[in-house]
Amino acid sequence: MKQLLWIGCLESDEEFKMKAQKGYDLASAQISQKNILTGIEKITGMIFDSINGSVLPPFPIYADRKIDKIEWEHNLGSRDVSVGYLNDKYINRVNCKKAMLTESDVWYQERYQGGEVDIFVYSMRSAPMATAIKLKSKIPNSRVFLIITDLPQFMDLGQSRFKSLLKKVDGIEIKRLLPKFDGYILYAKTMAKFLGIESKRWMLMEGSYSASENKMLGVQTKRKAIMYSGKLDKEYGLELLVDSFMEINDENLELWLTGGGNAVDYIKEKASIDHRIKFYGFLPKREDVLILQQQAALLLNMRLPSEKSSNFCFPSKLFEYMVTGVPVLTFKIGGIPDEYYQYLYTIENEDKASLIHAIQNTMNLEEKELEDKGKQAKNYILREKTSEAQAKRIVEFVGLRRSTL
Repeated sequence: MKQLLWIGCLESDEEFKMKAQKGYDLASAQISQKNILTGIEKITGMIFDSINGSVLPPFPIYADRKIDKIEWEHNLGSRDVSVGYLNDKYINRVNCKKAMLTESDVWYQERYQGGEVDIFVYSMRSAPMATAIKLKSKIPNSRVFLIITDLPQFMDLGQSRFKSLLKKVDGIEIKRLLPKFDGYILYAKTMAKFLGIESKRWMLMEGSYSASENKMLGVQTKRKAIMYSGKLDKEYGLELLVDSFMEINDENLELWLTGGGNAVDYIKEKASIDHRIKFYGFLPKREDVLILQQQAALLLNMRLPSEKSSNFCFPSKLFEYMVTGVPVLTFKIGGIPDEYYQYLYTIENEDKASLIHAIQNTMNLEEKELEDKGKQAKNYILREKTSEAQAKRIVEFVGLRRSTL
């Protein structure tokens, strides 16, 4: 009998909410994992077990020093574990990795049924990768597939020298583990060449959208506003956005910003000068963000072409934006496949003049054209990029037998 095992950083819905209140902010990873996992389950009729280790900020940035082990069932009959460990600075990642490796022994002793196992690993981190490869050494007929959402060498670049050293050491371990996987699911095709992965061993899957979320979307009262929601970091061009907006001479146009990051103080300072800038911070519920997005006239993706990671990652925010039916304005970056641009408005160059020009030109288009563009983008996501549609592609790639289509 074949079994499925997920190794990543998934949490129960209740635990995720609790951790978010204490400083855990990887909502996109939580949603992405749930979409892929539940999509594969729906297509195959099989159920995953899971072993997880959350990527938490160290204590005291995160409220708890001791992380408790959590067990739950995401589906009837599953066994899901989020490991516990000491969340001390610099060694929290090592502690998490040890706990995940130990938990793999528990899974092998208590849950392995003696047959084939397909193991899906979420994200290019040494902890889940090492956990999967350890199980593969124990179960020779298992297959391991790595889902690469981002390249770690291009993430968290503004860190201390010591943390940078630790990251390099971890990078050596990742490089050692990478060839041991049977297949790779990449969020950007540029990753394949960078990592030296042979063409037959990878597939492109930029993420997925849960069709169940579509029930939260409805017609909202429109406002003359442009909106950015997500990580409010300087590296994502938030200062460029705010400065450009302030030079647009339109008293009725507003800029809405939700989320958090290292540009928040800058945003608050400029909002005190320009009353058209509305900073909402973290909204209590995801539905609140979706409703606000639908009320806006234009949504902005601010991943910059000059940002090193932009060529090697797909901005998951695009799915959320496009499915609202509100037109989207974005820079052209390597991580976005070419076919998306027919559904998006683009910014020519990475400078203030180009951004101002793009915002004004888009806002001045006929309402019918904007409405049609938004509808086309929404239909594309709901047709091609739902969790079920993407799961079908993954199932075909890895050769899992499907029970339903």
